[in-house]
Amino acid sequence: MNKIIDISKNGFRVCESRENELDIAFISLRLALKAYFSTYRDLKLNLSSLNSNIFNIEDVDKNYSLSYYESCTETIVHFQHFFELACKHILKNEHPLLADVASKKAVVLSKLLKGEILNEIEDNSLQSIEFSEAISRLLELIKNESINDFKLLNFILSGEEVLRTVNSLRNRIWHRGLFVLRYEALDELVCRFILPLVSEFLSLNVFYGNEINWKYKDLHCNVDPISELSNINFNTAFELDKVAFLKEMGRAAYNNPLYETVLKRTGRQNFSSLFDNASIQKAEDVANQELQKHHAELKACPVCGVNSLILYPESDCEYNNDNEVSNVITYIWKITCECCGFSLHNEFKNAKDYGFNNIEDFWV
Repeated sequence: MNKIIDISKNGFRVCESRENELDIAFISLRLALKAYFSTYRDLKLNLSSLNSNIFNIEDVDKNYSLSYYESCTETIVHFQHFFELACKHILKNEHPLLADVASKKAVVLSKLLKGEILNEIEDNSLQSIEFSEAISRLLELIKNESINDFKLLNFILSGEEVLRTVNSLRNRIWHRGLFVLRYEALDELVCRFILPLVSEFLSLNVFYGNEINWKYKDLHCNVDPISELSNINFNTAFELDKVAFLKEMGRAAYNNPLYETVLKRTGRQNFSSLFDNASIQKAEDVANQELQKHHAELKACPVCGVNSLILYPESDCEYNNDNEVSNVITYIWKITCECCGFSLHNEFKNAKDYGFNNIEDFWV
């Protein structure tokens, strides 16, 4: 058993291995967003069925894929983890004992009270409080104005129900077996409740300015999917396809291999531009091959900006009474970027119909 103990110690503290502190909370936030943005791709061939009254809910439930189960689960688990670590970080900033179960070891308690650094054994002896307890402690401290910057933390009071609901969903998944939110329910939970609360946490000085650790690269079209999703009005009938459109742009933005966005490239022969040039050339070469093979059309991708967005055509024939072709209708049925992977089918409107005027029309 000594071997497994040795293996378990063969690691490092993330924040001590970097010049800039990287909290695991941001890793969880990044994972949560990537998982959520993937839910359209996991379900996109069935998206139209969710928008209709043709199928009953039991039939729709049977169409969910295993990949959707995975993405939905990861979305809930990682958002909960972000909220938990964020709340505990605020408590620790006030005093380390507020985020831990009080130690029975006098030396450890003494060091914590004096603000002294614990050694590895002492640190490992501490037990973190449950998330539900962290929420309760924060709420009590804020209500009684017994924590620094309590006015800035007032959003946690109004966000209590969101925090407890996400925690409950996580526990239902983690401890009692698989429970999956339906597609439209996950959209409303994330966009209407989770993302606005995430934004409130990230506006605090202790979390501000860490976008590089959790956010996607800037989009070529200057659309910010997170901001747009957070501002969707769910009090009216929300557009399922608009949400899916934004999610796919967010997913592709995380998948964008370019180190500098095309609009911001300096033209200097630095390492990032060299890597970018190779990725761009590869994507454009593949796109041109597809162009010839499928008689397709190329456009600049709204996500990465590379001229590798393929518009795949499809044709339908109309026949007269003599069973002869009387008319051929050609349309775009799918678009795919060979650089960042942005991909949609023709169940969507053009971007300008969603209010994004900087994006070219895809569908004729």
